[in-house]
Amino acid sequence: MREEYKNKKVVGVIPARMASSRFHGKPLAKILGKEMVQWVYEICMGCKLLNEVYVATDHEDIQKFCESKSIRYLMTAPEHKNCSERSNEVCQRLGADFVVEIQGDEPTLLPADIDDFVNRAFDFSQFDIVTQYADITEEQANYPHNVKIVLGAEGRALFFSRCPIPYNFKNRQPKYYKQVGLFLWPADAIRRFSQTPKSYLESIEDTHMLRMIENGFDIRLVHTTIKNVGVDVPEDIPEAEEFLRKRQAAVVI
Repeated sequence: MREEYKNKKVVGVIPARMASSRFHGKPLAKILGKEMVQWVYEICMGCKLLNEVYVATDHEDIQKFCESKSIRYLMTAPEHKNCSERSNEVCQRLGADFVVEIQGDEPTLLPADIDDFVNRAFDFSQFDIVTQYADITEEQANYPHNVKIVLGAEGRALFFSRCPIPYNFKNRQPKYYKQVGLFLWPADAIRRFSQTPKSYLESIEDTHMLRMIENGFDIRLVHTTIKNVGVDVPEDIPEAEEFLRKRQAAVVI
């Protein structure tokens, strides 16, 4: 971590909404008997580099659940169009210098995974946002719920898409990468993003990373080899549960 980032207030935010178009009620869906938002909150609470952690929601059911489990939360405005706009409200209300946005559908991450991401993100001297990417197979690249990334020089993102990119026009076995649900934002950058109108490409592909591309945000990337299972749709739950069972069994052994 660079010296200028030390002693800054870094807040972890877990955006949670019930009205997901692909999976209504996802934050309260159960993974091995425990609600997904609780999995993610407990993971974040084990991180060493997050000064505070909050669930950000606009739904009363999630509010009541957080209260029942002593989970710190903030109620945010219902008109936010995506998770980062919701995270921005938390960032500005708390006076954070940086916000680490942890997607609420990543119940298989470990605290060390998030700390490693934050440390590596702070190795960049400048950025508007840092996100994470992982290698995937061609078969996984064809899955539209995996957002694919094209990388440029100096760890910059060139494009994001739900389609397999780059296109294998000359049959040269391209490398495919997917975005992993972690973001690190400076407070000023996430505020500027939230004041930027929804973009043309964003509306087509349904990924707000393209709003940043269209508006010239400096998007940096860090690579990860961690194995995790995100839950985009209900059909992903059995895979996440099997992943967690195997991890728990390995710890017992």
